[in-house]
Amino acid sequence: MTQSFAVFQQYYAQHLLSQYSTSTISWIGAIQFCLCPLLGCISGPLFDAGYLKHLILFGGVLYVLCLMMASISTQYYQLLLSHGIGVGIAMGSFFSPSVGTLSHHFAKSRYRTFAYGCQASGSAVAGIVFPSILNALLPRVGFPWTMRILGFIVAGMMIIIFFTLSTTVPPRKKIAVLSPAVFRNPAYSIYVMAACSASMAIYAPLNFSVTYATSRGVPLEKANYAPAISNGVSIIGRIVPLIIAQRLGPINVLTTFSGLSSVSQFLWTLASSTTGILVYDAFYGIASGGYGASLNPGAASFAPHTNQAGLYLGMCFFVTSFFWLIGTPISAALIDSKKGYLAASMFGGAVLVLAFTLFNVSRRIRVKQVGTKFV
Repeated sequence: MTQSFAVFQQYYAQHLLSQYSTSTISWIGAIQFCLCPLLGCISGPLFDAGYLKHLILFGGVLYVLCLMMASISTQYYQLLLSHGIGVGIAMGSFFSPSVGTLSHHFAKSRYRTFAYGCQASGSAVAGIVFPSILNALLPRVGFPWTMRILGFIVAGMMIIIFFTLSTTVPPRKKIAVLSPAVFRNPAYSIYVMAACSASMAIYAPLNFSVTYATSRGVPLEKANYAPAISNGVSIIGRIVPLIIAQRLGPINVLTTFSGLSSVSQFLWTLASSTTGILVYDAFYGIASGGYGASLNPGAASFAPHTNQAGLYLGMCFFVTSFFWLIGTPISAALIDSKKGYLAASMFGGAVLVLAFTLFNVSRRIRVKQVGTKFV
């Protein structure tokens, strides 16, 4: 759902919340983005302790309920509570566990990193399907029934998830929530710092893809497909790099794509025509997709034991979540105050350069720790 917020941003700005600024509306998506990884500090350790099915059940019920509540919302605070906070909590309850299950089934497999890429491509597929559904349904059946239909779709998917996700490693007897001990590893600490920096802007061109396109004169019916194009092409960026990462290591691949994303953000506003904007969205989808797919296996690779993967993922998600929260509103405020996207582009490029530098430092330390350059 987070990959589709660009469509909601545009719809809210034109219809339900037209009296509010871009920055104010963006807080709905920012809170959703924040809570999804934030709750990893709780859901990750609970997953390690054997509560996978409980987390899926809780998250699934809450997810569907909040989408139904959003369907009857007409005020800003109502959408903030249902679409922002409620959906964010729901996704956060099973996001980290869904990633952590891969460490159980592929712990000793040479296809472990590739499995992470396939898992990450799922959000890209949703980023194609959901914007297309929104574009088809909103003009025909209106916002209330569109959200209800999304709720029914999510309910069906959660039933499948409940019966298919599983674990193979015995649960940990001790639940470690917010364990600062993981930061004793300097390579991991710097890795998380780099992820924090990147989290402030890595998805800005995607979150504002529709509003940017319309500001440059792209017809709304074409602009609304920008997220679907970015997410569709990002499947390449989420799978192919992790095939390479099976040999080179996820941290090496992550570092490369963080650098590619930083250069791309500096070039964001050079895309001005309809063709140029859609081509840029496709290219940036590959760059950001490679980053997003590599981040999780990179964080999990620091875990000394398989049944601690959820902890290391959860702590990374927890710390970076605060930067997810502030990143989108900062970009939106820059767009509002400067009446354009150049300042947001420069901000995004700068924080990604910092992330690229820190990932490089983390990689060098990790190479010395494990004795191989393929990290």
